[in-house]
Amino acid sequence: MKRIVFISDLQMPLEHKRANRAVINFVHDFQPDEVINIGDINDYTSPARWSAGKRAEYGMTVHQEAAYTRRHHLDPLRDSFDGPVTLLGSNHGERPQKYLVDRAPALYSDETYREDKLLRLDDYGVKFEPVAYDFAPGWTAIHGHARGVSLARYAGGTAIGAARKLGRSVAMGHTHRAGIISETTGMGGSKTLTGVELGHLMDVRKADYLGPARIANWQLAFGVFYVDGKTVTPTIIPVQPNGSFIVEGEHYK
Repeated sequence: MKRIVFISDLQMPLEHKRANRAVINFVHDFQPDEVINIGDINDYTSPARWSAGKRAEYGMTVHQEAAYTRRHHLDPLRDSFDGPVTLLGSNHGERPQKYLVDRAPALYSDETYREDKLLRLDDYGVKFEPVAYDFAPGWTAIHGHARGVSLARYAGGTAIGAARKLGRSVAMGHTHRAGIISETTGMGGSKTLTGVELGHLMDVRKADYLGPARIANWQLAFGVFYVDGKTVTPTIIPVQPNGSFIVEGEHYK
């Protein structure tokens, strides 16, 4: 049986520090067959549209943010896990490129400001999938920001909508919500599609764009998938506000 750990929306350096460390410790102990980061591993705050003309635009550079992520996530992850790791392309990952194209096209460099290059993924043996990744029979991982994916207001709703359009079950991030929805169609229930949204691992207190109250329908979580041939069982692991969680009877904090 194959076991896959899904990590979603760390948005470093706005990550939940304790949750990040706990998930890395879990991967060290669990030793899954694969780790898939569903995207938004970095926030890239400076080139965000709501940072334009504000102090945040002149804060940590994209190179500094990428170095922070290597130091606080990729380095400790690779110190404890040498199996396959894949990173999905995402809207936050595209920010540095889009910022240059919009504001300084003469300085644009695809090789320099592409996310896999900023994070030096080749040095870590991490595969980069810019659009989608078919990780199991009948299943596709996407970040969820692409055109044609309509956002729902409830957990799992966006993912099942994407699954309908793709004709395959979907695991995704982007919404910061954690939920699983399945739909069965056909004579005798001949086809079932499942949509999984994997939550997030950022520190909501750092999300200034939410306003002073920091109100959002977001859930701290990550995922563990069990794959045995064509049988795929997705599970969502809820993460507590202090960064702790329980998997298979073990408490990580």
